[in-house]
Amino acid sequence: MSLNLCLDQIALDLAAPGQLIGVSDLAHDPRLSPRWREARMVPAIGMHAETIVRLAPDLVLVDSFAPAGFKRLLRTARISVIEFEEANGVEATAIQMAGIGRALGDAAAGAAMADRFRADMAGLARRPSAMAPLAAIFQANGMTLGRGTLSDDLLRRAGWRNLAAECGLESFVALPLEAVVSARPDLLVLEGDTSERPSRAEGLMNHRALRAARSTATLAMPHHLWLCGGPQNVEALRRLVAARERIGR
Repeated sequence: MSLNLCLDQIALDLAAPGQLIGVSDLAHDPRLSPRWREARMVPAIGMHAETIVRLAPDLVLVDSFAPAGFKRLLRTARISVIEFEEANGVEATAIQMAGIGRALGDAAAGAAMADRFRADMAGLARRPSAMAPLAAIFQANGMTLGRGTLSDDLLRRAGWRNLAAECGLESFVALPLEAVVSARPDLLVLEGDTSERPSRAEGLMNHRALRAARSTATLAMPHHLWLCGGPQNVEALRRLVAARERIGR
């Protein structure tokens, strides 16, 4: 079983037919899960210890944020648990791919997946520059992604500077609307397309001040392309590079 959305995606790719008997309860969501179609062929288990113990898997894949008591209970039931750190960049993602391959008993497939991923990302990457244009990630509720995140790594590889990182922000944090307006970024990366009748959480992305102050360059990045590390990041990087080239012209 895999009990983390990001681990699900790689396990779905590497598992042998019938090997994966459960995924996280987010894996079936098309907005979050790149492989939601394949995931819907597998039961969504979530962190329900009673169900997991009853199904008696040989191995459970979890992230390092899984509750300690939950992991201890599974191990007490003699179920093997392997923890993976969050993949906060391209290289960390490749390492995770190889690790999941080994955990599933197919180290060669995991290593091959990691090598393809590294090669695809290297083929798209642009040379970093101190004079690179500025991009701002602005998501629902005014959240952004700063240093130490996959999104920051992808922005830099595409030839952008990240406003959140320039502001000294780390991880997944709030970015004040005033900071975006005053910085006047060259690109505003929004969390997908907002609806015609946005929720209150989406409202900041359509704020009048933001529309008036931002440049015409915006990019709607589907959440599932860079929420987790995986092959889908190739398409995210491709879109960021294309936006960078448009700015360059």
